[in-house]
Amino acid sequence: MKNIKSLLAIFSIAVVFGGIMIYYAANPSLEKMVGQMIMTGFHGDGMGENPEEFSAIENQIKSGQIGGVILFDVDISGLLAQGMDIVEAKKHIFSSNIKNVEQVKKLNTYLQSIAPTKLLIAIDQEGGNIQRLKPEHGFAPIPSAKELGKVDIQTTYDIAYDLGNRLIDLGFNIDFAPLLDVDVNPESPAIGAKERSFSSDPESVSQHGWAFARGLSDAGMAYSFKHFPGHGSAGTDTHAGITDITKTYQDYELKPWQDLLKNAQPNTMVMVAHVVNNNFDTMPASISYKTIQKVRVMGFDGVIISDDMDMGAIANEYGTEKAVEMAINAGNDILVFGNNLTFDKNRGADVNKMIIKMVRDGKISKSRIKESYKRIKKLKESIR
Repeated sequence: MKNIKSLLAIFSIAVVFGGIMIYYAANPSLEKMVGQMIMTGFHGDGMGENPEEFSAIENQIKSGQIGGVILFDVDISGLLAQGMDIVEAKKHIFSSNIKNVEQVKKLNTYLQSIAPTKLLIAIDQEGGNIQRLKPEHGFAPIPSAKELGKVDIQTTYDIAYDLGNRLIDLGFNIDFAPLLDVDVNPESPAIGAKERSFSSDPESVSQHGWAFARGLSDAGMAYSFKHFPGHGSAGTDTHAGITDITKTYQDYELKPWQDLLKNAQPNTMVMVAHVVNNNFDTMPASISYKTIQKVRVMGFDGVIISDDMDMGAIANEYGTEKAVEMAINAGNDILVFGNNLTFDKNRGADVNKMIIKMVRDGKISKSRIKESYKRIKKLKESIR
């Protein structure tokens, strides 16, 4: 009889404990939910470089203060702080995360191993001029989007599928590609001049964009269509400051988004640009509820992610605190702080505290945070 009572007592404790665990899993803390909404860059290569700064990113990952990281091959924050022009600064190697294939694989494996939940590990590997994983470091080259726009759709898919498999092997689970920007202005400093658009024909952009996305997806990657609502007509670069496309924007730039978002999979993300387009709103798209709502009206219910919040178009005009508040209330689910134009080793932790305070002060609703958390959770469940 005593044994039966003991077993019943143990069973009861187990049931209660299990119930508590289920409750907290279904009702995560505010801190945990906010952490999932933050992605940052960092200093260090996991092989002993910048130990103090690398320790900071380790602590932020372990504590759940951030839910994602992005790797760069060149960090230019120190050079910009010295007053160097951004174009010139990008020509230099300074405190990068990427040295070679084995180093990157070890770094990503380690970062993933210390995360309490799946860590989003992102890279900008579009091809052509935008490749963080460069051939000179031992990585296979990828053609530019402009080059792919001239080949058949199957070739675009095959190249993206091969890329996706290699990224998975390296420990990445997000590629911030492909671009759905239409090549309206071939001289656009951020898009056309860098051959980042598939075509000046929106139909071709839709077809190659979908092929590239399917290739990454079939390999197990998440991918990000960018830059909503279209950056291809811009005459200036949002890295440097305000970029107003009101007079140059063409209605057909929305076509690729209309074509592809209605069939978006759980591993699809949408990155919103910092461009100002008064046809939609007077605010930059990334902090405009009116503009971001257009993504939802097109039927997309996945993760919306900001472009780098450190870019001049946002950081110089609004400052971090105000920009964060506006970006979340506008509907962004993840905020990216590249930590590459300016650097703060505790950026993720600071932003986390900032957002929590905003929620407690009533500037951001907790329900808004919960919406984003659910979408991010679904995204993470969809990738390898």
